[in-house]
Amino acid sequence: MNHLNTAALWLAAHLTAPADRLHNTARSRRDRGSSVVETIIIVAGFAGLAFTIYLAVSGKVQSWIAKIPG
Repeated sequence: MNHLNTAALWLAAHLTAPADRLHNTARSRRDRGSSVVETIIIVAGFAGLAFTIYLAVSGKVQSWIAKIPG
């Protein structure tokens, strides 16, 4: 019985190995572009946040300058 279990495990491991390699290859190719897209989204988000902060600070500075007499 022990030899039968060993043979079954060996066969299962060798039959699934090519499918695992194919799956890992396809997954690594698919993930290659996703990091670029995520980076673009993060950079665009920070650019939008910086622009919003710039508009808020710019408005405050302009109102302070307008209050200066002269």
